[in-house]
Amino acid sequence: MRNRLWPADTYVDFDHSLNAAIRRLRDALGDSAENPTFVETIARRGYRFLAPVSAGPANGDRVAKEESGAVVLITPPRRHHWWIAGAVAAVALVLIGLAVGFFLAPHPPAPGRITRLTANPAGDPVCTAAISRDGRHLAFSDETGFYLRQIDTGETHPITLPEDMAATSISWSPDSDHMVVALAGTNRKPSLWDISVLGGSARKLIDEGSQPAISPNGKQIAFVAGQPLRQRIWLAGLNGDPPRELLGEDGDLFGTISWSPDGKKIAYTTAKYTYGYGTKGAIAVADLRSSS
Repeated sequence: MRNRLWPADTYVDFDHSLNAAIRRLRDALGDSAENPTFVETIARRGYRFLAPVSAGPANGDRVAKEESGAVVLITPPRRHHWWIAGAVAAVALVLIGLAVGFFLAPHPPAPGRITRLTANPAGDPVCTAAISRDGRHLAFSDETGFYLRQIDTGETHPITLPEDMAATSISWSPDSDHMVVALAGTNRKPSLWDISVLGGSARKLIDEGSQPAISPNGKQIAFVAGQPLRQRIWLAGLNGDPPRELLGEDGDLFGTISWSPDGKKIAYTTAKYTYGYGTKGAIAVADLRSSS
C-alpha cells in the first residue's frame, strides 16, 4: 500500500495514515477492531480480510468448501476476470488514497474546551498553579494551603510546607516527579524549594528567589532575585552549582520565565520603571550561549 500510494521520496506518517484509512473503512462496514467481521488486525504485521472470498476451479463445478474457518465459494472460470480484479484494486486504492488525503490535509483546529480543575469559592481564589509536564497532576496553592491533584480522577492531597510559608510560583521538572516552588512568608524573602510528588519534606535549594523555571534537561533553573527595581535573573545548577547573575539592571522588573525547547534561550516578561512615567512591559529573549 505504501509503495502504491506514495513515491519513494515522500515522507509522511505511513502507519498513522493507513491505520486511519482502515478505521474509516471499518466505520463504513460497521466493523469492530475488537470483534472483527471483515478486517482483522494482525499485531506488528498489518491487516487480514476475513469475509468469504470466491475463486474459480478448472473442472467447471460450483462447489463450496471451508478453509481455515473462512468459506471459499468455487465458481466456474470466466474470461477477463483479471481486468475486473484490477478495477476493484484500483477503486480500493483510490478510496484509501482519498481517506489518507483527508487525514493529511490541513483542517481548521477544533474549538477549545474549558475544563474546570478546581472548585475554589470566590473568597478563596487560587494563588498559583501549574500542570506537570506529563499532564497528570495539577499543583496549586490557595489561602488554605498547597495541594496536588490528579487531573483524571480529581483526587487531591495536601502537601506540607514549612511553617507560615505559602507557594507563590511553581515549575515542574521534565520527568514530572518533582517541582521547584517559590515559598514566601510574612517578613521573609521568597526562597526556592524542591518538592517531590512521591512524598517527603520540602528541601531548600536557594535562599532567595522567585519565578523559577527548570530547563528542558532538568539540570538548570532560571529564577528572579533581588529587591524591587534591583531585580536580576539568575541561573543555577540543580546539582549544587552556585547561582550566577544572568541579566538585568537597576529599574528592571521581571515576571515569568520560559525556556526554549533546546535549552539555549529563555524568554521572560519584563518592565522598566521610569520615574514620573510608570512602567512599560515587554517580552524579551536572552541567548544563554552568549552569556556563558
